[in-house]
Amino acid sequence: TSFMIGILHEHKTADSMSKSLNKFQNKLTAKEYSKLFSLLLTDRGSEFAKPQQFEINIDTGEIRSKIFYCDPMQSSQKPHVENNHIFIREILPNGQDWSHLTQDKINLMFSHINSTPRETLGGKTPYEIFTFIYGKQLADKLNIQEIAKDEVTTTPRLLR
Repeated sequence: TSFMIGILHEHKTADSMSKSLNKFQNKLTAKEYSKLFSLLLTDRGSEFAKPQQFEINIDTGEIRSKIFYCDPMQSSQKPHVENNHIFIREILPNGQDWSHLTQDKINLMFSHINSTPRETLGGKTPYEIFTFIYGKQLADKLNIQEIAKDEVTTTPRLLR
């Protein structure tokens, strides 16, 4: 669907990242969580160095997700993720001070990104495809709202 969400982290650690999944697990029904997070595809960054924290349900001890790692320096193994990152870099260029960011601003950014039509989706937006498949209520639970196409902004001025 090319639908993206983001969580603001103070620290780039496995503990911090896995706590985000725990929050989603608590916010979503078991069925919703399983549909969205049963498979995690990531790079080999230190923030994903403790796979058991991502794979194990903290409440039941059961497997909740399977994490898979791309080979080093092989971003081509997750091209859709890399293509989506282009949108993030348009709004948050590398080297910029990000101390002004809040979770609300991150949600706003991803609402705009998800409301941008994509050629690869036949001119539809990731929001339209996601809500067609999963429903608007699930997008709402993820704090992503639809932005009117003529109001979408994917430049740094969005978060000022």
